[in-house]
Order: sequence, then structure tokens, then C-alpha cells
Amino acid sequence: MVREIDIEALKQAIAEKRVHAIYDNRGPGSYGARHIKGAKLLPTSEVKPANLPADKGAMLVFY
Repeated sequence: MVREIDIEALKQAIAEKRVHAIYDNRGPGSYGARHIKGAKLLPTSEVKPANLPADKGAMLVFY
């Protein structure tokens, strides 16, 4: 399921340790310039099941 959340909801989910992973899809240049602390670089072209956690219920954040 895909859904959007606002920044306050994201901050709360991170604080409550409900977020399994945060992925920055913007590309290496943007990622290197600034990204959310703890985010992993995962370009859109590399979003494949093998690059994601096996837990289908895990909360993943993409931006």
C-alpha cells in the first residue's frame, strides 16, 4: 500500500521507531548535497524487491 504522510507524521513515526527504512530516490548529487539523516540512496531505477526488506508490512519511506 502506498500513502503520503506529512513531515510531522514522519517525525512521529521515526520517533516511535515505526519506520523500517528511509530511501532517497532523488539521485546521488541531491543525496550528497542533503538528505534525511539515516536515509539510504536508492535511485528509482534500482527499486526492486531484492533491494527492499522481506517484511511486507514494514514501513518504508521514499522521497
